[in-house]
Amino acid sequence: MSDQLKPLYALTVEEFTDLNRRIVKREVQELLGIQGQSRPKVDRDIIFINEACELTGYSKPTMYSKISKYEIPVLSRGKPLTFSKKVLIDWIHNGKPSVGSAIEAENYLKPPKR
Repeated sequence: MSDQLKPLYALTVEEFTDLNRRIVKREVQELLGIQGQSRPKVDRDIIFINEACELTGYSKPTMYSKISKYEIPVLSRGKPLTFSKKVLIDWIHNGKPSVGSAIEAENYLKPPKR
């Protein structure tokens, strides 16, 4: 009679231990198989200074200089510095225009405050 057909109370300690090992092994393989499958990678839009340096090819000191001169688009100027990956890519593709001149143009077009 096979182990699967025997009732649990009829199994010896060795048979019961072996059965438990096989069940646990099968469950672990199923879990690892599910976790091992490639999940779609979520592409984050918010990146930090190190990733921005890799994306632009600039060193950290150059990045800090460009940020202080409003020459590169940045989301937050506090710690940590954050960037939008999409905006940086667009900025690179558009010939790296100065962000400062865009801010000046927007301020020029706004009506004066009274």
